[in-house]
Amino acid sequence: MTVIEVTGRVNERGQLEFEPPHDLPPGEVRIIFKTITAEEEAADEALWDEKFAKSQELLEQMAQQAHEEYLAGLTEDFRLG
Repeated sequence: MTVIEVTGRVNERGQLEFEPPHDLPPGEVRIIFKTITAEEEAADEALWDEKFAKSQELLEQMAQQAHEEYLAGLTEDFRLG
């Protein structure tokens, strides 16, 4: 089984809004809707904020390394399409 997560929101009129995924494999799918309370969403956001705050130094080191590799000509252009 392959898990495909589709996220969205319910607008003020009670209508579901989401961006459907592209390039799905053929076959049956099972769609399950789960509501998230404002409190659950706030707790999730707080957790991610905490994780990102703790990772700032590592992210800066990785950015510096990538910049040095770019200056040394060790990178390639990334282009879609």
